Formats: sequence, C-alpha cells, structure tokens
Amino acid sequence: MRKTAFLALLLAGMCLAGYDALSVSGDWMIGAYKAVLSPLQGSNVCNFYPTCSQFARAAIRSQGFVPGVVMGADRLMRCNTLAWSYYDTYYRGDVVGGRMPDPVANHIAWRNPPHEHGLLVAAQAVGLGTRSETSDVSVMSRRPGAASLSFADYLYAAGEYYQAAGEYLRVRFTSSSSYLSGYAGLMAGESYLQAGDLVRARHAFQDLNAPAVQDLGRYGIARTSFAVADYVGTRAVLGLITSPALARQANALEGWTFFRQHRFAEGAAKLSIAENWGQSLGASASDSTRYSPRFLQELASMNGHGIRRRSRLASTLLSAVLPGAGQLYSGRAGDGAYSFLTVASTGLVTWWFASDPGKRDPTYVKVSIFGVISALFYAGNVYGANIAARDYNLLQEHRYVQRADSLFGLMTLEPDYHILLDSVVLDTAPPDRE
Repeated sequence: MRKTAFLALLLAGMCLAGYDALSVSGDWMIGAYKAVLSPLQGSNVCNFYPTCSQFARAAIRSQGFVPGVVMGADRLMRCNTLAWSYYDTYYRGDVVGGRMPDPVANHIAWRNPPHEHGLLVAAQAVGLGTRSETSDVSVMSRRPGAASLSFADYLYAAGEYYQAAGEYLRVRFTSSSSYLSGYAGLMAGESYLQAGDLVRARHAFQDLNAPAVQDLGRYGIARTSFAVADYVGTRAVLGLITSPALARQANALEGWTFFRQHRFAEGAAKLSIAENWGQSLGASASDSTRYSPRFLQELASMNGHGIRRRSRLASTLLSAVLPGAGQLYSGRAGDGAYSFLTVASTGLVTWWFASDPGKRDPTYVKVSIFGVISALFYAGNVYGANIAARDYNLLQEHRYVQRADSLFGLMTLEPDYHILLDSVVLDTAPPDRE
C-alpha cells in the first residue's frame, strides 16, 4: 500500500513538474522498436513518410500519449496495400524514396490540415494577366512620345519580361508625360508579375501614387497578394479602390479570394455584384471578350450548396458499431476493409485467450496484451473514420474550387492600360525626346 501511494505521489509530482511519463515511455518503446525490430523488416515496408514509427513518435510528442497512440494505430491501418490508390486525392505532395507524404498535421481531428501557403501562382496561368497579343506597337506609335515604349512592348509581347520591365522603368523615370510615365510604371509591374517576381511587382505598383494610376496600382498590388495566397491582404487592398472602371474586376477578384478560402456563399455573392455591375453599365465589345456573362452567372450560382458531404458524426458512429464502416461511408473502402480485418483479428485473438478454460497465469498476460492492442486499433479505427469524413469533405471542396478556378481562368482580370494612352492627348506636357 505504501509503495502504491509513493508511486502515485511520484507520478503526480512529475506531472506537475511538466514531465509526461507516459509520453516518454511511449517514445522509448518506439525507439526500441526502431532499433531492434525495424531493421529486420527491410527498408521498403512503409508506404508513407514519415514512417509509421516516426509518425507515432511525432504524434505522441505533439499531441500527448493517448491521442498520439490512437493516431499511430490509425496510421498502421492506413498503411496497407491499397494506400497508393488514394494518392493525389487524400495524399498529395512529392513522393520521396517511393513514399507518400503523410505528416501528423494532416491527421489532427480538431483542426483542418494546413493549406499550401507561399506557392507562387503564375499570373498568366490563373488569368490574372493574359494580355492579348494585338497591335500594341501600332497603337502606341499613334501617340505622342510613344515611340520610346515600342521596344518595351515588343519585349513584353515576346515574353522577355525582365528586359521589358527594365525598358518600362527607364520610360517611367525619364518621361515628361505623366500618363506615359504612369503607363510605363504599370507595365513594369505587369512584367514582373508575369515573370513571377512578385516582390518587384509589388514595389513597382506601390511606386504609382499619381491620382490617374493610383487605383490601378492598388489593383496590381492586390493581384500580387492573391498570387502568394494572401487572400485577406488582397481584400484589404481591393477595399481601397474607388474607381468605377475597376469595380467589376475588383469584385471578381474579391469573389475569387472567397472561393480559394472555401467560403463559397460569400464568393458567389461578390460574383453576383460583378455580374449586376456589368449589366447595369452594359457590356462593351471589349468587355464581351474579357468577361463572359455565362462564366459570371455560373460562378455566381456556385454557393457551395451542391457539394457532396459526409457527416463526421455519422462516420464515427458507423465505425464504432462496425469497424471500417465509417471509412467505407466516406469513400475509403480499402482503409475500411483493413480496419475491419485488423480490429476483428486482434479481437478474435483476445477472445481466444480469454476463453481458455485453464485460466493459467500466462493466459492473463496474453489477454491483457492483446486486449490493449485490440482496444487501441478499435480506437484508431473510430478516430480514422472521423478523419476520413473530414478529408472527404475537404476533397469535394477542393474539386469545387478547381472548377471555379477553371472558370476564373477563362477571364482575364488585367485592366486595360490603353485607357491611359487614350488620355495622353489631354496631357499638356511635351512628349519625350529621344
């Protein structure tokens, strides 16, 4: 009795001191497994990286002993011969050493997996700046002082964006025409945006403080923020734009940010505003090529109500009643089958030893060991069913966003900078002299 009380007080004192004895013990056991048993299995047993033992160790260290062990049990059942059938759906990313990426952060039930921030999106690929290769040079040659821009436009049309940006910046800081200077500054930012150099693109757009081009500069900054997945920052900059000429593009881009954040109802509402704005102004000939009413109408109707979803509660309860049923309900029949087989086999072995009529002492040890293993796999099966339903819903939302992206990509959200050149005739400053 005294020994029991002493051990209880010792464990309580260690816990109060921040020492998690269970987690440390679990970490030691995994270390022993890696040192003794893992080398005997070969190097290509696991389908994932980190491996199952590394996954369990990381889960225990980050989430605690009980959640970490349950997550490890779920991982062991997911690491089956059918795991590769879910690549590019539930497991995404680079394959390293013949293994799929599957970090612990993707399997924490109380929060969504982290999104892929920081990926640079090519502006042209997502419709942020698809300039039509029309007679740019001929248009500019009709404007006073525009001859200095013809070479820059030629480089831009040829895809030599860095060289074009240098020429535009030269005109930007040497032209005596405020409109030509503003146009050149905008095109310098556009060139960097097309080249994927988003830092320089932002700086180029930020330098445009003249009233005639300030809103266009802000719109360029918003597009660079969008390209680095800073959707909150994109909306903050778009909110500063007051020009009616940019209202349609701004509303469309703002709607796109909501779609990217899976806030479909808000995105559809913004696209409805953009559609109504275009109808109230009337679609010009140039607008008809830049914005298709059909695209806007379809996007405005994508409020998320048509997405197929699975109930996480129902999936959890199904696997609690019949192991693997929740995974099957959530579209992962392979994981469901292996969950059922694992829980059933360990439970059957436990029952076999428990039903031994001799009730010998070694039998109690076996019952205890296999009973704990069976319980852990059962808990992992229930936990995995909850995660499977969540991942199913995220996959359907991801596909919904891809559909919206394909429609947005058919529109170009680049403003028409030629409007500035049309206004050059109003500028009383003398043209550039080359």
